[in-house]
Amino acid sequence: MVLSGVTMTMVVKRNGKKAKFDARKIVRSIEAAAREAKIPDAAARRLAQQASRNIIDYSKKEQQIRSTTIRENILNKLDHTAPEVSRAWRDFDRRTKGFA
Repeated sequence: MVLSGVTMTMVVKRNGKKAKFDARKIVRSIEAAAREAKIPDAAARRLAQQASRNIIDYSKKEQQIRSTTIRENILNKLDHTAPEVSRAWRDFDRRTKGFA
């Protein structure tokens, strides 16, 4: 979707519905997983900024991005930089969404 020369990226969810890309949701999700993993707040914020950077940059170039692509990108980054946060994210997904 393009509004006044600005591209608005849409996220295609697993159920096929679309929503506006919101980088803040990604950052909040990473911060929540970091808190669950007992990472101090300042470190959690830094980690969230670092782990979300690639997918946020990618979203600026695309009209659509799948939620699964976002998840895979973030978890791959966390697997290498903060595996305890990645585990916390996956545990949350298992409890609430029924997948790993």
